[in-house]
Amino acid sequence: MKTPLTLGQKIKYARRSLGWSQKQLGDMLKLSDKAVSSYEVGRAVPPLETLKEISKYTTKPMSYFLNDTTKNEHTIAEKIAAIEEELREIKALLEKEEE
Repeated sequence: MKTPLTLGQKIKYARRSLGWSQKQLGDMLKLSDKAVSSYEVGRAVPPLETLKEISKYTTKPMSYFLNDTTKNEHTIAEKIAAIEEELREIKALLEKEEE
């Protein structure tokens, strides 16, 4: 399974996909290139307002930055397991009725 990108990696990917330097993105956000670097390597987490600005400038939806795919995969696996258990119970009830 592919390892999901961290928030910092997503910021870096969005910036690089537009061909921008950290300084260019920093200038748009009214931040230093060091601040952008800190976000990208995970030393700091951007405030929500800054993340909204990054989303706006990179034209990536907020969900791109905020989605935790590992959580979604875990939730889906739990739902599948619950459905399988319910199916086993239904099958057992149907077999009982046939007796």
